[in-house]
Amino acid sequence: MDIGAIVDECVDPADLERASKTYQDQARRGLPSALAAFTYAHCLIRSNQEDVKTGILILEGLLKRQTEDIPKRDYVYYLAIAHTRIKEYDRALSYVDLLISAESHNRQAADLKNLIQSRMQKDGFLGLAILGLGGGAAIIAGLAATLLTRRR
Repeated sequence: MDIGAIVDECVDPADLERASKTYQDQARRGLPSALAAFTYAHCLIRSNQEDVKTGILILEGLLKRQTEDIPKRDYVYYLAIAHTRIKEYDRALSYVDLLISAESHNRQAADLKNLIQSRMQKDGFLGLAILGLGGGAAIIAGLAATLLTRRR
């Protein structure tokens, strides 16, 4: 699967509901298992922006836990994806760089890094274009106001 499709993938609402129920049921009895927390976080990071942020918090919590259920690199990888989804590119790059430093031949991580850098560039140019249009409109409005006041 293309890395862009992975980053942009949306969760099936039924999957999110199922993962949420399992996670919440376990949370009521104590600490949810790493698998339940990871599954829920994985669903959340493929949902809306607020859910992505909640998923990030869960993944960061899992990263600090001492568990062997799921490799920590999976948490780091999905943290990079989550931060990419909400356009926090610097944080996404820090996670993907951490992964690459531990696994220099990780093709998935390298592809993700390229995608993040590409989106940073695209969004940066788009941001500059918006600022440029806004600035250009302000200049034109200022010139028009100056011309109108001089005519009177």
